Amino acid sequence: MTVTRRCMPLTVLALLACGPADDAPDAGAPEGSAGGHESRDAARVTLTPAAERTAGIQVEAVAEDSSTASGEALTVPGQVDFDPRRVALISSRIPGRVERLAVVVGDRVRAGQPVAELFSAGFVTAQTDFVRAADRVRSVAGTPDSAGAGAVAQAARRRLEMMGVTGADLRRLAETGEPTAFLVLAAPFDGSIMETHVLVGGAVEAGQPVFRIADLSVVDVVADVPERALALVRVGQTATIELAAYPATPFAGRVVRLHDELDLETRTVHAVIHVPNPSGHLRPGMYASVSLDLPVRAVVPAGTPTVLTIPEAALVTDGETRYAFVRVAPHTYERREVLVTSLAPAAVSVSTSGRVAVRSGLSRGELVVVRGAFTLKSELAKAAFAEDEH
Repeated sequence: MTVTRRCMPLTVLALLACGPADDAPDAGAPEGSAGGHESRDAARVTLTPAAERTAGIQVEAVAEDSSTASGEALTVPGQVDFDPRRVALISSRIPGRVERLAVVVGDRVRAGQPVAELFSAGFVTAQTDFVRAADRVRSVAGTPDSAGAGAVAQAARRRLEMMGVTGADLRRLAETGEPTAFLVLAAPFDGSIMETHVLVGGAVEAGQPVFRIADLSVVDVVADVPERALALVRVGQTATIELAAYPATPFAGRVVRLHDELDLETRTVHAVIHVPNPSGHLRPGMYASVSLDLPVRAVVPAGTPTVLTIPEAALVTDGETRYAFVRVAPHTYERREVLVTSLAPAAVSVSTSGRVAVRSGLSRGELVVVRGAFTLKSELAKAAFAEDEH
């Protein structure tokens, strides 16, 4: 019997061997090249040992499993963010000029602590009007003019209150009769100064922000839940948060809301988790690993036949078809179409164990590629292109 040898053309990334009939790799392939070629079976590809090492090929045996457990947690990426209900802008209610900034970005402040002083001619005038009205009330007490004087004093008081003057400051002003030169802006709650929007000497309009303050004693962690895993997530679900900066310190939280909109680029939905942060370790912007606690683990009853399972990483998708690469000989891999199903419990669309059940296409003990399949897929594509050229 005569064996016909076929030489494949050179490609840009690989020297495809012109081998003997048994598909042995060409020992002369350059070190580090892709070094793959198809055998006479169009679904097989052989790599040189050097190319195999460069591609980082890793395989794992098809296993038997009698449990369809999905695991006890769904782990997804997340990011620490502010709780929007604990963030505020500190601003003046009247126009003025910044005379002093008492804090800077990064400072922690207490509720009521002065953070800035503003000069405003309108504020000085309003204080003077209040002092005069208070004096008038005292001077006409017990006379027919007392009711009118009281109304004027009350109007002057309300005007100062609308400017942000506290009750304690109004009592001091009424007692001393001495207006203050500057309007004091105070922190509305305990928190950290996150941003400064003005400089000393700068003019501010009514409502213009001077500082942004945030209470970080509780933060939000926004988890990116894949579309296929939405059935696993619900409001009230507990979660464990882990940070790269504090690997030995997990943080506990609870899902408080699920966004209604799906991110069209990442195909994920944001799950917002409230996390107490008394230590201050959780800082907005940090990346986090979020483990969402799942319902009771589902286990196959005794006597249920075992199923074959492979890692999800072994699956390669081509349109509607799924396949895996199987090692059939040293350095030789075969593309095999497979039919798989989820290991998740009923009514759940994703398995968190990282494995899927194999319904057809593979046998127990076969070695499937779990890393490096892209190189094999590329080699098959190049070989197919070369065949089309001829």
